[in-house]
Amino acid sequence: MPRTLTYAVGDIHGSFTKLESLLRHCKQHCGANASRLIFLGDYVDRGPRSRDVVNLLIEAQSKAADQVVCLRGNHEEMLIDASKRRNEMMWLQNGGHETLDSYGASHADAIAAEHLTWFKNLPLAISDGKRFFVHAGIEPGVPLDRQQKDVILWIREPFLSDPRDHGQYIVHGHTPIAAGMPEHLPNRLNLDTGACFGGPLTAAVFDDVAVGPIAFITDRGKMAPVPMLGALAQA
Repeated sequence: MPRTLTYAVGDIHGSFTKLESLLRHCKQHCGANASRLIFLGDYVDRGPRSRDVVNLLIEAQSKAADQVVCLRGNHEEMLIDASKRRNEMMWLQNGGHETLDSYGASHADAIAAEHLTWFKNLPLAISDGKRFFVHAGIEPGVPLDRQQKDVILWIREPFLSDPRDHGQYIVHGHTPIAAGMPEHLPNRLNLDTGACFGGPLTAAVFDDVAVGPIAFITDRGKMAPVPMLGALAQA
């Protein structure tokens, strides 16, 4: 019987060719099942084809708005700030030059107006009842519906080392994993496998039954199951 599958995609950072390949593999994996795509933010900066990535995502949303969710990452936030002439140097030092090159622009406020509007309207998080999808993470001990924007976009610690159940399974990116494999823990999943640093672009597959991922797919194809790391749960 067909089922609904959710594909959560980690940080892209202008890696357009990897994104195209990953989406092709996800479509093949999905088969006759219904599907939804959730992108965890950081579409721009560092990689060479930020504009193409954003064009692809906008087009995908225009064709299937209910099936494509794009969350805001801290790099979209930095770009928004730079377009308002705030903290420009911080953005440029974190991959903004590559984004400007991809748009053929000299400054962030010269980036395509449609794209700037899209960045500003990106949601911060989404929940399906079992999983809470967000860019960077959450503040442990704070209810999910009371998380602050700066936390959602920027946090690392104390979130990354906190072993507690957060009420829902947290699916995030933001912190690149040097090993190039998802960080699969009992209370959270990190999908930033460093696509712009030579690692793969990775998606986790979820269904309506299990809470955690049922499969992993990269731009290179389906991965072997990534074992859950239990050390933190015992800390």
